[in-house]
Amino acid sequence: MDIGTLGELEVINLLGKKFPVWIPFKDKGLDFGLKTDKKFYRLQIKTSKFQKGKYFWFDLYGSKMVYSSDVIYVFVCWIPERHRLMGKKLNYIVIPSKKLETWIKEGKIAHKQKNNNIFNIFIYPNEKEKKWLYKNKDKSLDLSEYWNNFQVFK
Repeated sequence: MDIGTLGELEVINLLGKKFPVWIPFKDKGLDFGLKTDKKFYRLQIKTSKFQKGKYFWFDLYGSKMVYSSDVIYVFVCWIPERHRLMGKKLNYIVIPSKKLETWIKEGKIAHKQKNNNIFNIFIYPNEKEKKWLYKNKDKSLDLSEYWNNFQVFK
């Protein structure tokens, strides 16, 4: 099983304990949905292993991005089971798609060299300062408020 599928299953298992989960028969760009008391959400899950002991690396394809108030992107920062980051075994950066859209439009997220359709998302955990940072080229964003941000579903 590939790392992407493992990340999707991890998030489904976690959120499925609190909310009914809907899994589409055919992938149309979003991985699954969930229903809270107030709203239906659609989720896109991206998963990365810890790269070189420094960062997590995700690619977002601009042509496949879905921006809506009901779409949430979950970046699964996967580490081996025996390890922890920031004192946690499970680490997710949970960002509403409209926030990603704003950052992309404002040029705060860098695209891949020689390909304006791919956005490289490098997330660096800073254990000393207890922060999660996006860094790429001359761009930087503090993502700490989105760390394990499952309150977005309340």
